[in-house]
Amino acid sequence: MQVAFFDLDHTILSISSGEVMFRGSRERGIIGSLQSLQAVIITILYRAGLMSADAAVAVWTGWYRGLPVEVMEPLAAEWGKELEKYIRDGARDEIEFYREHGVRTVILSASSVAICEHIRGVLNMDDVICTELEIVDGKITGRLKGAYCHGQEKLKRAKKYCFEHGLSLEEAYYYADSIADLPVLEVVGTPVCVYPDRKLERFARQYGWKICLWE
Repeated sequence: MQVAFFDLDHTILSISSGEVMFRGSRERGIIGSLQSLQAVIITILYRAGLMSADAAVAVWTGWYRGLPVEVMEPLAAEWGKELEKYIRDGARDEIEFYREHGVRTVILSASSVAICEHIRGVLNMDDVICTELEIVDGKITGRLKGAYCHGQEKLKRAKKYCFEHGLSLEEAYYYADSIADLPVLEVVGTPVCVYPDRKLERFARQYGWKICLWE
């Protein structure tokens, strides 16, 4: 059996799930004006290469510290439902093609487990490998459970998944959009770039990787 890994944000989805979560959190009063200002600063620093992805996500998770799971779960379901309209038709078709041909389909994403699981269910995919928030005594601690599923951590998780399921990463597919996904794209047998950012597009054209511009 083979496996096809799919990134979520800007790959399966045409937008970032974080945008919907942030907007929804602000509308519900979980995030205030101070956090909104922090978000702008974090985005600027991260894009300028002055802040790591791990440091950025540490600030983001801190905004949810102390929030009961019983409050978060229905919100996550609501956000997941909203994200359904942003699923690309090309992603639906590709995932269905693999399912029909007996290829395991897995979301490999830095996004939160609640969102990834929702989209997995909608698309009838097999598994998710993603970022999880730590929960203690029914409340979000503001920390991650394990490492942030980004960059090299994605590769580590993909290797572990293949080992545990008797799969070969060298025969796997990976669909992604960002230069941050390069560690996995360089290792899989079939790397596919979906609306790649500028840096990733240069790699894709240099190595002859397939580029998809799905509707």
